[in-house]
Amino acid sequence: MKKLRIWYTLMLSLLLGFISCEQTEDFDNEPKVEIVIDNQEGSGVYSFEAKTIGMSDNAQVIWSVDGKEIEGEDQENIINQILDYLFKPGSHTICVKVITDQRTIEACTEIEVEVDENDPCPDLFFKTRQYERPSTYKFIADFDGVEEASYEWFINGDLVKDTSENGNNYLIWNFKEAGRYEVCMKTETPDCPLGTSYCKVIEIEESDLVCPEVSFTKEMEPGTFGTYTFEAQIESNDDVAEIKWYVNGDLVESPTDPQVGNRTLYYQFGSGAHEVCLKVTTQNCPEGIKYCKEIRVGDCPDLFFEPERDGDKNAYYFYPRAFDGIDDVVLEWFVDEQYVGRSPEFPHNNPYYYEFDGPGRYEVCLMIETPECPNGTSFCKVIEFE
Repeated sequence: MKKLRIWYTLMLSLLLGFISCEQTEDFDNEPKVEIVIDNQEGSGVYSFEAKTIGMSDNAQVIWSVDGKEIEGEDQENIINQILDYLFKPGSHTICVKVITDQRTIEACTEIEVEVDENDPCPDLFFKTRQYERPSTYKFIADFDGVEEASYEWFINGDLVKDTSENGNNYLIWNFKEAGRYEVCMKTETPDCPLGTSYCKVIEIEESDLVCPEVSFTKEMEPGTFGTYTFEAQIESNDDVAEIKWYVNGDLVESPTDPQVGNRTLYYQFGSGAHEVCLKVTTQNCPEGIKYCKEIRVGDCPDLFFEPERDGDKNAYYFYPRAFDGIDDVVLEWFVDEQYVGRSPEFPHNNPYYYEFDGPGRYEVCLMIETPECPNGTSFCKVIEFE
């Protein structure tokens, strides 16, 4: 009997031991998330990477800075679960939330940002946006003094754009092949003769997705100041799953159809420059495709032009619509963001003539600046021919 009690005691100990080990193993394998921080001393630019353990690759990742979630178009600046951010000096709280069907895990970290005020070099930074199609990106310079600075853009070490040649603060680039690309912004100044740079890695994946061609028309409402109607132009045989409009990076909710979205945007702008974007998602293009244009609101004429092809040639005549003072200002023309020339004298009677490289799809823009319209205004239209 004594031996039997000893045997029962031994079996009970072994069973409890197995249960204890199993519980310990589950505890060690609990899903976790950790925030890895990268920063160069004296810079306000930080990089945060969400390192996950025991989580699926398709988990939803939501970042927040000082209690405010990164949302809207700013989400596109998060690549491979890495958040890049330019901070002002002071204390900041960064949190990441990882969400799956089974659980939600959150981690936070505190940082104290100290910027070296004695460093003569600018603290370079740029934001990243997907632009028009999955392989095309818009890189937007965003740092103190950006309006006065002159800098260059490089891709994999090759110079692709010098801002001294074009005053805008962005680079639009179509990555034609899948691969890993390093995009850099560099500058040298008399106070910073050795130069400084900021870089970001972009990974383009192979894709057989078929995305539609999208654009939109723009019309100013008669008798209003800064009120415009935008109409989405979507060329696709695929059913549209979602339409989203953004103004200056913020999502504009659709009051008529919040599920799919509205093909028409009616919006009242204040004076100044504004970016309007249309994003369309279809079954065959689940990541969506985007089309963006900048509009300028002020005491500016409402520009418009009519294109007319020159026979079978790869060339068009562009007839600008007349407005008060049209013959006293310079009408400048751009094709796919590149300056191509100006209208001849007396443009109300003389169309602008341009010969394209060949058949294809081109965006043609007319732009003017006047003393009454110092920030300029523009009108764009997509030309497509075979």
